Amino acid sequence: MPTTISYFGFLFTLLIFTLVLFIGSSNIRLI
Repeated sequence: MPTTISYFGFLFTLLIFTLVLFIGSSNIRLI
């Protein structure tokens, strides 16, 4: 069970990181 939780935590962190990177690049393009 802990392995699944850590896996989902890693996936969630990767998703947040991708979203932040995508929003950041969009803002840079707007400016």
